[in-house]
Amino acid sequence: MGGAAHPTLGRLMWAAVWRHLGWRGLALAGAGACWTVYGVGLLVTHRQGLSLATAPILRVMCLEAWGGVWIACGLAGLVTGGLRPGRDVLGFAAVTAPPAIWGLAFLGAAATGDYVVAWASVPLYVAVVLLVVIVAALTGGRRRCTCERGRLDG
Repeated sequence: MGGAAHPTLGRLMWAAVWRHLGWRGLALAGAGACWTVYGVGLLVTHRQGLSLATAPILRVMCLEAWGGVWIACGLAGLVTGGLRPGRDVLGFAAVTAPPAIWGLAFLGAAATGDYVVAWASVPLYVAVVLLVVIVAALTGGRRRCTCERGRLDG
């Protein structure tokens, strides 16, 4: 045996996780994990370009507070990733809000001249929001977890 885990057990575990999450849960949990890490990065690093690009929203609250927003929204995405469609709406709102707000801030910074080159980052934020909304729309209304009520047909 040698202490190594049986390869079939690992595959079974991942198959069970996949059956529960599906694309919808994976989108929420994946974005949530990324947002949590990004929020921590905002707390521990200082980037001059980012401060200039987010100038419009830094008038509302400091960068550290925005880091907390990214972390909180990321955790909401992680937690709701395992919920059934319809019960995970808060998670989708949470994972789309920060990039939507920041995309608008970058666009505003470019338009007002606070940081003219900020326009180049706007597509990154728009793409993330667009992809999360597409996943939500394509997978909405479906029961995700095949483990519910003992049925295998979902």
